[in-house]
Amino acid sequence: MNSKFRLFTAIVALTAAIALSLVCGTRESQAQSPIEVTFWHAMSKARGEKLNSLVQRFNKQNPSIKVTATFVGAKGGRGNDYNALYTNLLEQLARTTPPDIAQVYENWTTQFIEIGALTPVDTFFNGPDGLDQASINDFVDIFRKANTFTSPSGEQHIYTLPFNKSIYVLFYNKAVFQELGLTPPKTWDEMRKVAKTISTKKGIPGLAFAPNVDIFGHYLYTNGGEYFQNGKVSFGGALGVKDLNYWVTLVHNDRSATPTFDARKMFSDGKAGMYMESTSNIGNFEKNPNLKFGVVPIPRGTTMSYQFAGTNLAIFKKDTGDSTADQGRQKAAWKFIRFMTSPEITTEFATATGYLPVRKSAVNGPVYKNYIKQHPNYQVGINSLQYASVQPRVGCWETVRGILDDTLIEALGRKNTPEDAMLRATSMANGMLMSAAGNQ
Repeated sequence: MNSKFRLFTAIVALTAAIALSLVCGTRESQAQSPIEVTFWHAMSKARGEKLNSLVQRFNKQNPSIKVTATFVGAKGGRGNDYNALYTNLLEQLARTTPPDIAQVYENWTTQFIEIGALTPVDTFFNGPDGLDQASINDFVDIFRKANTFTSPSGEQHIYTLPFNKSIYVLFYNKAVFQELGLTPPKTWDEMRKVAKTISTKKGIPGLAFAPNVDIFGHYLYTNGGEYFQNGKVSFGGALGVKDLNYWVTLVHNDRSATPTFDARKMFSDGKAGMYMESTSNIGNFEKNPNLKFGVVPIPRGTTMSYQFAGTNLAIFKKDTGDSTADQGRQKAAWKFIRFMTSPEITTEFATATGYLPVRKSAVNGPVYKNYIKQHPNYQVGINSLQYASVQPRVGCWETVRGILDDTLIEALGRKNTPEDAMLRATSMANGMLMSAAGNQ
């Protein structure tokens, strides 16, 4: 073999070795690349910071997965961040490019199920990162119920898992109540009397409230009503009119309540005796050194039934044309949701943000029990969960909410009588239900 041939052979061998090295290196690099998962949320400020820290912890503990959390809220900080999230989700679903995970309300879930956009989380319960029955039962009963839906084929599935949850309560100014010798009201009649006393003797609104559908819902639920029954509107009629009349009477007849979208600030500034909101506001009020406040359940009528608030975590279907990659991403998304709803993390998230734990073992665990000792106002929320009611899960609920917002403002502004305003709202809502049924 001459020297030229040996040199040629050596060059070929070297080239082959380099090529093989590059291929193997590429394969190794691809194998080490984490599965990328997108997560959309509407949590800003301190809550957003806490959420991001948990995402970073998950990524560190799971180097084969990279979750990218993106805040999707109202532009310029104005408006409702959840409305902005909902709108953006609809837009991306129309483009078939949704995120892998997102916060969702129950009625959004109904819509997304109807268009086949979600993968039920119980699909993963029996997998390697699954949940046994004891863990499933560990979710607070009302939250588990709210996340269980009927699939298009008629089967019951847990489609989503609860994440940031709270329940509505009545806040009251302790200093004002002590000065006037008042007791926090237990019924709607008592609240009317207390509000009147405060406004008369202190010259401030006895109650400040945001004029929206939730206020209407408090009175409705605690008097045995519901928004919908058997596929039809049930919030109208005599109870609906009585509901509207109650708020109109407080504002105009008694002059003891002020409807305003600055109600939270009024109460925080000590310019209102009472305020109704969810327990997620307790932490913010605790930061105000000038506010001495207490928390009691929402006043009751004929029964005790309280609305809860907050979102759940959902996994969206995505078809990129690579079924293996899509399945891998779904499994990674599930692993993240499992992490975020674990007893340890829901406890940590609750104590850092003021939301309620979503697991029974977390509620009854030593960490949260110690937290309750230091922040006893949250105990009212925990106790109220046994009387919690699931808000409507019909697809058109977002629109009906808007109708009822307008109805309350219309009645409070005396642009229409409660009777006529409720008749109009009922008619419009029934029309929405019929339209939605016709499109199915």
